[in-house]
Amino acid sequence: MYGQQIRKMLAEERDPQQNAERLFELFVRDRDDHLRRTIGPFLSEEGDGCNIVLCDRYYYSTLAFQQTQGIPFARILEMNKGFRKPDVAILLDVKPETALKRISGRLKEKFENLDFMRQLRSNFLALKDRLEDNILVIDANRKPQSVFEDAKKAVDRLVSQ
Repeated sequence: MYGQQIRKMLAEERDPQQNAERLFELFVRDRDDHLRRTIGPFLSEEGDGCNIVLCDRYYYSTLAFQQTQGIPFARILEMNKGFRKPDVAILLDVKPETALKRISGRLKEKFENLDFMRQLRSNFLALKDRLEDNILVIDANRKPQSVFEDAKKAVDRLVSQ
């Protein structure tokens, strides 16, 4: 529901900055809905207690993206403070130039320009120092198989504990 509104806004708007506040609100509502309806029930299911959830984005994306859009970091953090923290967050770090080259074959989104992506990368990397969360940064400028192997090792270590 909220995700559809976000996609529509991102597809229609020429300047994502003009609706930064509305996008921020929708991302927070979407995350809350996803946690309540999907992740929470799955993690509380009866069983061996070893249910694993992998998300390709979480509140770290909101912290980085919305800060890049001008929303104050403290406000973003406050709006996301009640959400479940993951056991580990794997941040795939890639140079903006490399990222743009990799995505060049698909439709370009409004956020996909070099200046925005440079600031976004800086905001993502700063999360490791600004938060007490378990954030693992993996160099994603390498071949996909190498990146996958590093990420898999991190997940395997966590699961084997």
